Amino acid sequence: MQSDMTGPVSNGPVLKGKILTRQILTSAAINTVMSATFFLLIFGPSPHLLHWGPPDRLATDFMPQSAIVALMSALVPVLVARRQRTARGEIGLVRPVVIVVRALGFALGGLLLGAFLAYLSLGAAAPVDWIRALALKCSYGGLLGGIVTTLALRGIVA
Repeated sequence: MQSDMTGPVSNGPVLKGKILTRQILTSAAINTVMSATFFLLIFGPSPHLLHWGPPDRLATDFMPQSAIVALMSALVPVLVARRQRTARGEIGLVRPVVIVVRALGFALGGLLLGAFLAYLSLGAAAPVDWIRALALKCSYGGLLGGIVTTLALRGIVA
């Protein structure tokens, strides 16, 4: 029997592991790029020193970044996995409204995490150079995206 995703289906757990790994890595990559894009839109494309507090408010940017990364990482990969399982004829899947409510819960958790990181970052008195701030925000977005996707897919692709 052939799978539409990864070739022959010889071992269910291996196939599911590959699907999970692909979803997690895709989410991490997308959230890294999304974090870079928003960083460039908010803080500009030209290198300069950024302040954690006013005038740049680099620290408080953790809040919207964390919320949107968590929301998208909990919503899109789970809906994709559900669609794939529906296409294979599986029944008894989690309803989309439950997926959306869970994703909103992850977004709230992300917002709280971002607020905590903002609080910790405001203690950093020294400004940070633009390239380091960009690397930090991209790494954080990718890591958070991968973690949230892993948690959100638990039980969905089990």
